[in-house]
Amino acid sequence: MKRFFLALLVLALILPSLALAQTTIDPTAKRGIKPERGLPNNPAIAGESMTTGLPTDAPYVPVLVNIDNVSGAWPQWGIKDADIIYEMPIHGLGLTRLMGLFAYTHPEEVGPTRSGRVMHAEMRQEWDAAWVFVGVQSKEGSDVNQALYQLGAKKKDVNLLINGATGKSLKYFKSIKGYARPHNHSVNLAQVKGDVQAYDFPQRAFLFTDELPVAGVAATQISLRYGSEGNAYTNSNYTYDAATNLYSRYRQNKPYEDRDQPGVPLTFSNVIVQWTALKFNGAANAPLLTEVGEGNADIFTGGRYIPGYWVRESVDSRTVFYDADGKEIKLQRGKTFINITTDRSTKLSYE
Repeated sequence: MKRFFLALLVLALILPSLALAQTTIDPTAKRGIKPERGLPNNPAIAGESMTTGLPTDAPYVPVLVNIDNVSGAWPQWGIKDADIIYEMPIHGLGLTRLMGLFAYTHPEEVGPTRSGRVMHAEMRQEWDAAWVFVGVQSKEGSDVNQALYQLGAKKKDVNLLINGATGKSLKYFKSIKGYARPHNHSVNLAQVKGDVQAYDFPQRAFLFTDELPVAGVAATQISLRYGSEGNAYTNSNYTYDAATNLYSRYRQNKPYEDRDQPGVPLTFSNVIVQWTALKFNGAANAPLLTEVGEGNADIFTGGRYIPGYWVRESVDSRTVFYDADGKEIKLQRGKTFINITTDRSTKLSYE
């Protein structure tokens, strides 16, 4: 009898730890997903944000902003108003840069803004949005200006390229106190919006649902580790709260915050990890990320983990995210964080 109770005690101690065990995702695994291809753009719904699915009466004026993400740039400001935040590699396998999409709310201060790479120009092309940055890389083979010319981004009736390193765009920028250069560039998006809103921006609506997902498995903790050793200071974690149906983001075990809301972690309704290929144009600071193509995507939404897939058929096409059945996924209403990365640099796990 004593042995029986001892066995029960051991099980009681072991089972909780098993329930909380981390599952590491293999981003290279063949998932057998057959995505529906050639999907048209989803139509806009009157009174609803195309990027969050939430009610809005504001006009749709998409502006992408390159946002510094090294330690000297923390905490960033204005990012709480971005509908979508992308995270992509910027130097080697461990350092990243953010790109925020501001579609309906345009703060007077956003930053710190930093320089652009070819992958950012390609992201601008996907949305055909205004793009804010401070300088570009001109290295042969990863020359951003050359890419912009080839993409036709410099031939618009409205100037959508807001470069803080050139004289004609300086009116949008100011330097912020308390941040050392080059982490002190702030852009006035309200002013940018006023100058670009006459452009006929194409619709790039996501699909949204009011129902919680039932597919996949429960996942309330997400861990992203960067760098070949997984110890980069840009590592991040997400914690899901069922009461709010939101994922709170943390970095170095501290809230990932906006300067204007200290101590409050930014929250997202959806977290997506989009796996792709990464190479370098002869230097660690010249990343070339493959954003046109297809591959695995890991989707966290409504407290569930859904192994999915992504397809972007051309540089002018939207990226479509699919569920395990190959259908375009319906996201939870709210903001979305999308990490575009490679298995060379990133380890993803959940529990």
